[in-house]
Amino acid sequence: MRKLGRRSSPDLGFEDLTRKNPMRWLLLDEVLGIEKTKCACTKSHIPFEEFSRELLLLEMMAQTGGLLVGAENDFQQDLIFAKIEKAVFFEESWAMAPGESINIQAASERLRPEGGWIESLIEGKKGKIAESRFMLMNVGRLISGFPKPITFHEAFMSYFQVRQKVR
Repeated sequence: MRKLGRRSSPDLGFEDLTRKNPMRWLLLDEVLGIEKTKCACTKSHIPFEEFSRELLLLEMMAQTGGLLVGAENDFQQDLIFAKIEKAVFFEESWAMAPGESINIQAASERLRPEGGWIESLIEGKKGKIAESRFMLMNVGRLISGFPKPITFHEAFMSYFQVRQKVR
């Protein structure tokens, strides 16, 4: 069994890495649209895992914000979730049944190619569920020497038709 660390084995290719340890985008159901430098909108559903609902909602907001930051570099760089300044979860997040549809918005007024602060909001049929402010940063390549980003791998980009949704 090969171990992945700072230096990976030379015989471990990009496809092996992403197949064994891909960036997971399993929390989003649909990418609705991305307006470069301004906002990104996605659709998902209330998680079934109630014990970690807030964490999963926060990750949905980060993934939606990641689309906004990724568009600044044509999705050619990897990102990290750098800092959470604020995360508020409203009572409605617990009142909604698992599986109910939600919309996630992420916006930034001063986004730069290297990243920036993201304001995010999740809404359901009864109103506001969660809001947050966090920082996402472009880190170039998470694994040096790999020709493609791990964050925005081709399976994800193709499945969600991400590039076609950027305006």
